Amino acid sequence: MGKASKKMKRQAQKNAAERNLQQCQPKVAELEECFVHEDYSKVLEILAELIQAGYIKPDLLYKGAYSYFMLGDYERAAQWINNTLSYDNHHVDARILLARLCFIQDRHDEGLALYDFLVKNYRAAMSQEQKDQIMDSTEYCVRREGEKIRQAYPALADFLQVMPAAENIPVQAAGADNKMKGQDALSALQRLKAKLKAAQVDGSCTEPAKTEAATEETQDKAAEATEITAQAEQQIAEVRAQQCSLRDKIRILNQFAAGQYAADDYECAEKYLKAALQIDAEDAQSLRNMAVIQAAMGDLSRAQAFAAKLPQADLALLYILKEQQANG
Repeated sequence: MGKASKKMKRQAQKNAAERNLQQCQPKVAELEECFVHEDYSKVLEILAELIQAGYIKPDLLYKGAYSYFMLGDYERAAQWINNTLSYDNHHVDARILLARLCFIQDRHDEGLALYDFLVKNYRAAMSQEQKDQIMDSTEYCVRREGEKIRQAYPALADFLQVMPAAENIPVQAAGADNKMKGQDALSALQRLKAKLKAAQVDGSCTEPAKTEAATEETQDKAAEATEITAQAEQQIAEVRAQQCSLRDKIRILNQFAAGQYAADDYECAEKYLKAALQIDAEDAQSLRNMAVIQAAMGDLSRAQAFAAKLPQADLALLYILKEQQANG
């Protein structure tokens, strides 16, 4: 009788667990939907209900951690990462999020060490999205601390294909004592200009003074353009490395583009918008702004092509393009 009673009790518990599972499934589906649409406050609300009902899964705990992270509550994000790893110590997404949290809190060495551990032990099992997250969030560190990563974190360096410093640096000028880095291109151009000037004083350059002035002006413009391009590329890399949502990255890049448009630097604005469209090729704001930039640069056919990609027709934009074509 005792054995039969225990068996019935176990069966009752099993049936209750199955009923609970079935009852929780709609809530789980709702949570997943909210997570996809980045409604993180709602995710946390539903997660609390599921936990109260006794439905606890590592992936759901991770989504809670990620939601706190995206809402800027890094302390709770860290707590929920620990909760996730206590249920599943091999949860790769949770460890990636922990590394990103380290970068946000200026604990770069800890973040890099976590990534080094991940690629050393889980690389073969990682999804492409997980690999992309690691690459995106370390891009800035690779640019700034490539040699350090190569020496201190060999597995990560191999994963990121960080080359030795000698291979990363452009060919140095003849007779130069120091290697010329990419960011020194402007000073190199200025040194070249000084040599040209000296050659003209020595009589080795026979061009007239007017040509010399024109050459210097061209070099000045080239130097300025090089500097602006380098700044834009650095800002784009920094935006990509920021620990924020893709939507925020697109918004920031569009803001940079607007600033360059206001300064009449259309080519630089185009760079920012290209970077935004690489994140989301169908983003309406980026497409609309790119159409305006192309029109400002005089390429109406490309402007119309970008306008045609908009998910909904923008009559104001089409009117502007039509008027510009008529007046062209």
